[in-house]
Amino acid sequence: MKTSNMRISLSLIFLMIIYTFSGCTDILGTFEPAGEKDPVTIPKSTYSTLILDIDLGVGSITFDVIPTATYLVDVVNAVSIREGSDGTLDEAKAVISSEINTDTMKISFDSGDDNIQVDYKYDSTIKVANNISLQINFLAATGEIFADLTDKSVTVSSFYVEATTGTITLSLGEFLMFDSSPTVKTTTGNQDVTVTNLKYVSTTTWSITGMTGGINLDLTDNLPQNLTGSTTHLFNLDCTTGSIDVISDLSLGIGLQITASVTTGTIDVPGSGDSYTSPNFASSLLKYDFTIITTTGGITFTEEG
Repeated sequence: MKTSNMRISLSLIFLMIIYTFSGCTDILGTFEPAGEKDPVTIPKSTYSTLILDIDLGVGSITFDVIPTATYLVDVVNAVSIREGSDGTLDEAKAVISSEINTDTMKISFDSGDDNIQVDYKYDSTIKVANNISLQINFLAATGEIFADLTDKSVTVSSFYVEATTGTITLSLGEFLMFDSSPTVKTTTGNQDVTVTNLKYVSTTTWSITGMTGGINLDLTDNLPQNLTGSTTHLFNLDCTTGSIDVISDLSLGIGLQITASVTTGTIDVPGSGDSYTSPNFASSLLKYDFTIITTTGGITFTEEG
């Protein structure tokens, strides 16, 4: 699913933004570690697809692929409880595992926070084996999302990552991307995205957006090109207040096009002005097309290699 289904109320999000700009960061109180809540480990089996649907109110998500794993997936939720609340570890929410069919396992978690007083903080650590097809839906209302997904044996058919207030750090590479519209999104917070030698099955449109916070994208594609038809990968980078920095390292023969727009700020892209089209763009079988927009902030696009 590619729509945000967070249960945090609009009033909580509004309050977070007010306190962020006022310099107060401890609006939810102090959380004390309480322990781990019902860790889930699914052994390797005949499952070829793993669905990860994680929705946190307050906390963090850390994801990694472990090539030497003896399990299919391992999930640990470290729970902290707000000081002064009546919350207990026994009453904290647990991760749910369910078999969709003989080929598909689903891991889901919903912290269920739907009011301003949040009693629990969940720090989720998710480790998966390689040679698996993944569907990823990570949501965090307040917190950080870290994902290291760099494994040649993995395929990804769905990719949606969102943090309302917090940072996103993604290292993506080598795997086969089936999702034609991967999405990375924040409301308040920075995004650091590294995409290295990703393999695609078709034209792909990336959406990397934020309201307040910067976007840093490091893109490398120096794989051998064995294309019989033209393919274009589009990157739409958009934020309201914040700078956008892109570093690209593309093989010779790959076409590059950039369209940049700033209301208040500076633009520094190859060539001159606010746009660039490489001489080989029209004739290249593989093209990267960037649309980069920020209202207040700078745009920098650097070519390497």
